[in-house]
Amino acid sequence: MKPTDLADLEPSGYYWALRDIFLSDGADELEIVQISTVFGETYEYLSVAVLGSDQHYSLKDFVFFAKIGVPAFAPTA
Repeated sequence: MKPTDLADLEPSGYYWALRDIFLSDGADELEIVQISTVFGETYEYLSVAVLGSDQHYSLKDFVFFAKIGVPAFAPTA
């Protein structure tokens, strides 16, 4: 799978990602992360929020693979 370029990340978007430190270990534990705009919406202020955590990380700490789309919900009767 080809990594997503950092310049192509969308603010507030969700992505499958792998922490960069795990690449050298051959690990393949992907996580779902959100491109956070808590510090600002321009590229230099974007950070990474890992689901289930209140910590924010640098974009360069991760390798991003695929954007996760918003599911379509059908109204229930």
